[in-house]
Amino acid sequence: MKIDEQAAASPMKQLRLSWACPACHGELDANPDTLVCKECARRYPLVAEIPDFRVEAPAWIDFDHDRDRALHIDTVAREQGLSEAIIDIFRNSRKFDEKKSRYRLKQVLFGIEKCSREMSGWLAPLTRDPVLDLGVGPGQFVAAAAREGRVMQGIDVSLEWLMIAKHWSRSFGVEPMLAGALAEHLPLRAGALGSVISYDVIEHVGNQKRYASEIGRVLAPGGTVAMVTPNRYSLSPEPHAHVWGVGYLPVRWQAPWVKLMSGREYAYCRLLSTGEIRRLFRREAGLDLDVVFPPISPEEILQFSKLKTGMAHAYNTITQSALARPVMPLVGAYYRASGTKPKAR
Repeated sequence: MKIDEQAAASPMKQLRLSWACPACHGELDANPDTLVCKECARRYPLVAEIPDFRVEAPAWIDFDHDRDRALHIDTVAREQGLSEAIIDIFRNSRKFDEKKSRYRLKQVLFGIEKCSREMSGWLAPLTRDPVLDLGVGPGQFVAAAAREGRVMQGIDVSLEWLMIAKHWSRSFGVEPMLAGALAEHLPLRAGALGSVISYDVIEHVGNQKRYASEIGRVLAPGGTVAMVTPNRYSLSPEPHAHVWGVGYLPVRWQAPWVKLMSGREYAYCRLLSTGEIRRLFRREAGLDLDVVFPPISPEEILQFSKLKTGMAHAYNTITQSALARPVMPLVGAYYRASGTKPKAR
């Protein structure tokens, strides 16, 4: 959606028109600090201008604590700047030390270039307005769109990260359309979207079947979905637990194996194979997915050590080899999955 189209509506009217009740999908009334569903009368608070549509359901995050953190991060971003707010999240919410926090800050800031390149690359034919970034995180896609003068709707389960996305978008002069919500309970009407982009989300949701079915519900006929997710069957360590061989084990053995090998809990992490994600979306959303194993992006490689850079270049050479493609589903690190909702006959 173009900025001038948004400018015609007041901020409160934008909120009312952009979203729907996540419980019944009814129309919303906008009050100064609350959105109220006209159908079921459920009330959803505004937290530092962002609606909180998160319903009671299993999630990896504590909603009350996250609201408090979001208000704090909003203040830090306004008073000290975006970089300090991002550092605060890594330092205090993720409990990273100073060196790792600053390394992750660089990754986040580099991410806008990667997202811009992907939006003009493989995502270009898959991006039809209105577009939803499902799992905004720090907001690189939202910011990349804003830098080009466009508004991209976005949701995330973390209001804390949405504050970063809000201020990042505004730094480019664009008023964002963001909401806190669960991917399994989208605050959108059926058929409301032309496209859904969802990076590194499906492996963390509490209910993958509902995630897929909700995407199918909110896409208009002819609408597209584009996802990126780590591959279950990979020769590299599991990217969240950093333990080898997790995906090759039966699902019920994965958490005990991670606990044994690392001492860490392994909750809200369920990587899917290419076959699993295809079956899931065919069954729950009526979408047939194409799956591709892409090379590691230049922006990511810039952050690697000398040894890891060499390994990444070798991986990129292998992934693009015709001989390797048949075995990539059993060894590749991550993949892209995309599909189009069939049009009504």
